[in-house]
Amino acid sequence: MTPINALSPIKAVGTATSDGSGRQQSQQQARPGQTLSATVLESAGSNRFYLDILGDKILAQSDKVRLSPGTKLDLEVLSTKPLLELRIISRTPELFFGKTLTLLGKNIDIGGLFQSLNKSPSPFLDQLSLTSQQGLKEFHSLQQQPIDSKDGGTLLQQLLGRLGLSLEAILGGGNKTPAAFTLKAALLEIASLMKGGEELADTTNRLLGTLELYQLAQLRLASENLLIFPLPLPFLDNGYLLVEKYDLQKDEETTTQTLRFSLHLSLQPLGDIEVMFLQMKEGLYIRFACDSEEKKDFANSQRETLIEMISSTDLLGLSFTDGAGNPANELIQQLAPAGKSILDTKI
Repeated sequence: MTPINALSPIKAVGTATSDGSGRQQSQQQARPGQTLSATVLESAGSNRFYLDILGDKILAQSDKVRLSPGTKLDLEVLSTKPLLELRIISRTPELFFGKTLTLLGKNIDIGGLFQSLNKSPSPFLDQLSLTSQQGLKEFHSLQQQPIDSKDGGTLLQQLLGRLGLSLEAILGGGNKTPAAFTLKAALLEIASLMKGGEELADTTNRLLGTLELYQLAQLRLASENLLIFPLPLPFLDNGYLLVEKYDLQKDEETTTQTLRFSLHLSLQPLGDIEVMFLQMKEGLYIRFACDSEEKKDFANSQRETLIEMISSTDLLGLSFTDGAGNPANELIQQLAPAGKSILDTKI
């Protein structure tokens, strides 16, 4: 269990009951066992963030939980002294929403990890098996290569294949060689050797949690006929590709199949971006969504450059709009059942 400590008091917390008009019958101070609803307002740095609880702006802190603005939480009061201690609670027995909020804000970039492993005078990298060393070096090398070349698609495919999202399935099939060279296998070895809360251990566990999150997201979204692919590119703060899955048919329907897919990205200085694609037999429709009108206008000013870059198919339509959401929050909304809390597990 990972608690959240409120660093400022909640002035008055209503009871769980209300009268017929929906007004709370009484007001009282928070008490152990009481449940509250909260919305994350903003980050305050140093593992601190502001929560909106019943209209009060509460400063809270947690060394483990990373929360995105706009996230809605259900909380239980654990204690009120010396600090108000809160726990994120569950409404349904889902297994992975706690990690969703903790990890999705971070991209799969091993640059910092690789530097830490190579620090002198006794690099920790040398303590790993030769397969893990090779796997990490090759993955780091792939991440340093430019993605905007003609081989960018092949590079991305190699990165995805080396993540280890199919590690357990590969091992279950008895094929240990390719599994041993994946990023996840190397991270598991590092985690088994590291003890305590050192920075290297924290980084390793965060990356492992992110990979596990995407594995679970793949399982969940498969029931919605969707495929999700993380984009482990260092220049992205966060990013993934969603693809609508369909069954290939060996008949005329194959040539008329409509494909839908979307990119959900966060990068500086452009912020949050959603790019929706609709591929038809006749050509391609694209819609860009940015997180502000100013950025939308900037993207629209690059329209001609974008049109020139699309040469493999006819461009049937290109539009620009605002209103793009944070990729982490967007994925959480994809995963959360309708009408349920965004966070559905105890941490």
